[in-house]
Amino acid sequence: MCGISGIWRLNNQRINAEDITTFSDTLKHRGPDGSGIYVDSDVCLALGHRRLSIFDLSDAGKQPMASAGGDLYITYNGEIFNYIELRDELKEKGHQFFSKTDTEVILAAYKEWGEDCQLRFNGMWAFAIWDKQKQNLFLSRDRFGIKPLYYTYTSGQLFAFASESISFGKLNDFKKEPDEKNISLGIQNPYYLESTGKTIYRDIHKLQPGHQLTLKADAEINIKKWWDTKDHLTDAPSSYDEQVEKFRELLIDSCKLRLRSDVPLGLTLSGGLDSSSIYATVQKLYNEKKLDELNSPHQGPKAFIASFPGTSMDEKKYADEVIDFYKSSATYIYPEQKNPVDSIVNEIIAEDFISLTPPVAHTIYKKIKEHGIKVSMDGHGVDEMLFGYPWMIRDWMLRSGSIKLFLMYADMRNEIGSRLGKAMKESRKILKGYLAKKAMGNNWLQQQYGFDATGINEIGDSANNIVYKSFHSTTLPTLLRNWDRASMRHGVEIRMPFMDWRLVTYIFSLPPESKVKNGFSKRILRDAMKGYLPENIRTRKYKIGINAPMPEWFNGPMSTFIADAVQSGTFLQSSIWNGPILRDYALKLIKDKSWTQRDCDSFWPYLNAWILMN
Repeated sequence: MCGISGIWRLNNQRINAEDITTFSDTLKHRGPDGSGIYVDSDVCLALGHRRLSIFDLSDAGKQPMASAGGDLYITYNGEIFNYIELRDELKEKGHQFFSKTDTEVILAAYKEWGEDCQLRFNGMWAFAIWDKQKQNLFLSRDRFGIKPLYYTYTSGQLFAFASESISFGKLNDFKKEPDEKNISLGIQNPYYLESTGKTIYRDIHKLQPGHQLTLKADAEINIKKWWDTKDHLTDAPSSYDEQVEKFRELLIDSCKLRLRSDVPLGLTLSGGLDSSSIYATVQKLYNEKKLDELNSPHQGPKAFIASFPGTSMDEKKYADEVIDFYKSSATYIYPEQKNPVDSIVNEIIAEDFISLTPPVAHTIYKKIKEHGIKVSMDGHGVDEMLFGYPWMIRDWMLRSGSIKLFLMYADMRNEIGSRLGKAMKESRKILKGYLAKKAMGNNWLQQQYGFDATGINEIGDSANNIVYKSFHSTTLPTLLRNWDRASMRHGVEIRMPFMDWRLVTYIFSLPPESKVKNGFSKRILRDAMKGYLPENIRTRKYKIGINAPMPEWFNGPMSTFIADAVQSGTFLQSSIWNGPILRDYALKLIKDKSWTQRDCDSFWPYLNAWILMN
């Protein structure tokens, strides 16, 4: 797990070590354990790497790494969890290995199988391989986009890539400039840009999940989609009990693979069903001694629990139930709340995108790193597959007209303070859309770009398509971006057992009734966890997740900062939004100390964008 970068001057302008070093060192936070560069002066190409050592901590794992024959060079960010099995297979085919890294396995696999090697990898990655003999640059991003990869390309002039968009501010011969159209889109729907491969900066793009990029000096860039989940669906058992058993088996094996590490692991526990299920599965594996040296040579991962005492976002009591159930212990993290402004501003600048809420998760991983942990096992990805969000039930309900789904949606909303009569009226998008119309004028998303902000009208009518798009195009890609940046900001790798491609293709092969039934979403996960979790947690419907206590902050320590921002000249004179309308809106809420969660959600993207542009 690292930070990667590369520069290829296609106009034959000389490149030197300082160029790539400066570019690469912007990613030092992602790889604090070491650095390396490779320069091919003959073709004016350079690769950079910042290392976070997880497998084979010796110098044998340094990157950029050359293949055994010296014809291939790789810079790589991620983990291939089945690298041991692949290495054994490749040894039988005559390949030699001089390290215990998964990096060397990728090189051998690419030499043996070419681009088809991607289909053999079980993991998360973004890598670039330079074929010196063929003068071919090959970039790959994992199936679901867990690891990021940004690039810029000027035909015949310059190609460059990096793990984060922030790096391009230090790229020679490139001017990093905001793209006002994309900023407008990002404000109105932060999920939208992730589905397009665009960023809020001109000429900085993101290689899409499950895509590869190939470039030769005398050819145009070639981008190809190498993975489509719909092409890899499986035949699920017809019996629901057998479906549950198969789900449990896949989850257990996914956790086993992701416990492989040469450094200690941690585990974040929120008290929600998802993270609790990962924690419980790992605890079972250790308690029942079902692990060998290949799976995990270490003691069980340490649990970390984030707590926001006295706020609506505190879930400590639920996490404690899981800890007590296993008679284990945890380390508690208390993110800064008294004066969060400086931290938030710094993190927004570092994250370099428009987020859904103020960044807070980075504090958790900062504390995890302070406890000597480089790897965290987290529960991301399953909500987007198993109807874990109330809006998914709402959209399914609107398509089907089902009274049962209406009552289920209302029930899920009721648990976060909504009354039944308001369940259909008080979704956050209503207020957000209203504010956007007034603040953005003719630039409002639906009017100018014809994009439906609900994100459900372009994908057919089946219930599974609702979760398919959320998983592959909108919600999850955005959250993966956020979590990668929050964790790697402090040199911590997140592993996500629910994102194992075998489990993903299996879940998408299941009928909707295996996912939602009897008033519960995530049905198959809940049933797979019988005996693994306290019943109160296993059947819990209320989902908070790790989010900032926005109303408390907006009505308290952030109020002065917001007031100053909305009255500044740059905010009022913005060409993207109507500054005076937003100013009046915010100042009234500040005066009355009446910010609600919906108000905060609606206003936050404007403040986020203003901070980035100033």
